[in-house]
Amino acid sequence: MSLKKGQMQQLSGLMEARFMAGQGTLKQRLAEEARLAAAIADLEEARRKAMADAADPIHFSPSHARATNVWLRWTDARKTVLNRDLARARAASAAARRALARSFGQMQASRELARKL
Repeated sequence: MSLKKGQMQQLSGLMEARFMAGQGTLKQRLAEEARLAAAIADLEEARRKAMADAADPIHFSPSHARATNVWLRWTDARKTVLNRDLARARAASAAARRALARSFGQMQASRELARKL
């Protein structure tokens, strides 16, 4: 085996390891994105339930109405933070996808070059 062929095989192995690391990174980013989306959905569901309870005349009292109003304002603020974090997570996922596509191309090219030598 020539020196160039051995070096190309090593490079090919390195590119494959880089690709696999990129897959792990993308998986983490997608999991974070899913976690944030689920948190937003849970918050929206709790908000709908609170609104339904507030509209029920059995649960009406001034203190309950004030507490519900404070909680709804908190959920608005929390949802804003979660949406911001979700946007960042989606941007990170997109960047990880681009990096993974690039490393896949590099891995394929190094394999092809090693095969040709």
